[in-house]
Amino acid sequence: MDGKTSLLLLSAVVQLIHLKSLLTSATPHRPTVEILPPGHSRVFTHDTVTLKCKLPDLPYTATWTYNWYNGHVKLTSFGEQLELKYMQTKDSGKYYCKAFRTTEVLDVPTFESLPVEISVDGGWAILDAPSKGVVGYPMNMTCRVRGKRPPPVKEVVLYRDGVEVFKQEHLHFMLDNVTLEDWGAYTCIVSWNHDGRTHSITSSSVSVQVVEPLTQPTLFIVDDKEVPSFFKLVCVLDYNVPAPAPPVLYYFYIDKERLGPPTSENFFSVIRSRGSFSCEARVSQLGISRWSEPKAY
Repeated sequence: MDGKTSLLLLSAVVQLIHLKSLLTSATPHRPTVEILPPGHSRVFTHDTVTLKCKLPDLPYTATWTYNWYNGHVKLTSFGEQLELKYMQTKDSGKYYCKAFRTTEVLDVPTFESLPVEISVDGGWAILDAPSKGVVGYPMNMTCRVRGKRPPPVKEVVLYRDGVEVFKQEHLHFMLDNVTLEDWGAYTCIVSWNHDGRTHSITSSSVSVQVVEPLTQPTLFIVDDKEVPSFFKLVCVLDYNVPAPAPPVLYYFYIDKERLGPPTSENFFSVIRSRGSFSCEARVSQLGISRWSEPKAY
């Protein structure tokens, strides 16, 4: 092998090493999509929505390009921000982005962001309501009217499953202490007077689920691949308390006897043994405790 061939091979190896370094250094990042300014995901037809593809704070500077998508459709926009003008109902969908870091060799992609769902409403009123409420916590709703200068409101009525919940003279509602009975489909009706007549508009319905702050845990028993003589007890649940939420502590039991101290991790390694296993999730600051069903092994 002559010196020129050796030099070419060495150069190729160096490029491959450099390429591998670029790929491994950029791919773990996942951007998020924000609505600018902080605004609504439900908008009226003819409104403009601006979305931003935001990357996490990085310890280096780089040049980025962006791809935007609505569902499976790739959009013709490559900037950090996506401006959606004069929106129509057909523009409703789940919008997400992916970023690409420009390098000397190729553009290295991030993961896709989680989608933000934009709903375009052709009516004259929109009810802004959360998709989920939590038992024992307040829930806010607002009835918005189309136009920059909506008419003076005479009456606003909030309905759940066709039954009147509130009647008042302003557009903002608050349910102080949510219960499971507040689960349902909500609409609002806004009325005002003009030229001696009463006019009314009705929003589309919004489905609201109501969940417990802490759901009942489910216990899983899985093999511990690192230590074959052990298995792991995994306590799975949903913790729905809004931030800042106090921590959950997990307790693990065999035949109703506790295994070690409580832990902030939802798993516990235990030597393989026969018995009836269970777990308890506890939020002491809120006075909440939930138990799993026992599981025999």
